[in-house]
Amino acid sequence: QTLQSILYQMTSFVEKLSPEALAHFNDVTQKPFSQQAVAFLNAYWPEVHDQAEFIFSAAWEVMKYADMHAKGIQLIFQYEEGNDLDFDIGLYFYEQLCKFVEQPKNAQWADAKFERSHPTMMTAIKRKQEIREKVDVNFDGRIGMLEYLLYQYKDIANPADFCERSMGGGEEHPEIRKARLALEEVSKRIRAYEAEKARLTKLAGEPGVKGLKAKNELAQLDSSPLWEQLNAALITAEAAVRIATKKFGGGNYSGGAGGDGAARPTDGAIWWMNRDLEEKKKRYGR
Repeated sequence: QTLQSILYQMTSFVEKLSPEALAHFNDVTQKPFSQQAVAFLNAYWPEVHDQAEFIFSAAWEVMKYADMHAKGIQLIFQYEEGNDLDFDIGLYFYEQLCKFVEQPKNAQWADAKFERSHPTMMTAIKRKQEIREKVDVNFDGRIGMLEYLLYQYKDIANPADFCERSMGGGEEHPEIRKARLALEEVSKRIRAYEAEKARLTKLAGEPGVKGLKAKNELAQLDSSPLWEQLNAALITAEAAVRIATKKFGGGNYSGGAGGDGAARPTDGAIWWMNRDLEEKKKRYGR
């Protein structure tokens, strides 16, 4: 019997998981950070919908930054989203999230309405203990977005309850999958565009014909095939997200999606995809 299959005894946060629930939990934690966040939001949308913006714009951003730091990646276009952080980078993540909330430029996240999402300040020794005993649910020495979220919102969530809700929600609907994959295609096109932009920017600083040629290509980049491919992917994604949103009720929780008084297990996904699309259009839309 492995450590992962032993029934949990440590704290009220770590509830007992059946083998099926543990398998589901581990499956979710193997997905990218964003998909883990969506799984959590789908399961707990009525309870945490008002914290979704913090999860998207603060926690997710800082977790990606921590993962980039661990992998020695400086530029976001070079980064492919990971799914977990090792123990030391997990400590770094919490340290950076505390700093993020405290920075004057991020004053909106310090607002009282996001107080539930603020990380508790504690010493490094205490944080290590908390991560080891309460955050790292499956005891693999690594921390994913799902584990962070279950710990942060432990007043309303725990691993066993998450698994019950999540497993009861069924498989990802084809329309939602189509929209998610369309947004991933946009991300892929963005990386290609930004990589070429960075390459040309570097070459443009060189003297002579080589530098002039690069400057000319840089000036025309926004009408290049790379840009056209990015723009086409964005249009396709917008249509796919619109279809999914229309089908599943919008993801704006106001006493129940679709007006029937009950949240749907897709509300988090719909909200997240619309928010992701909004961010992409803001930066790359025309």
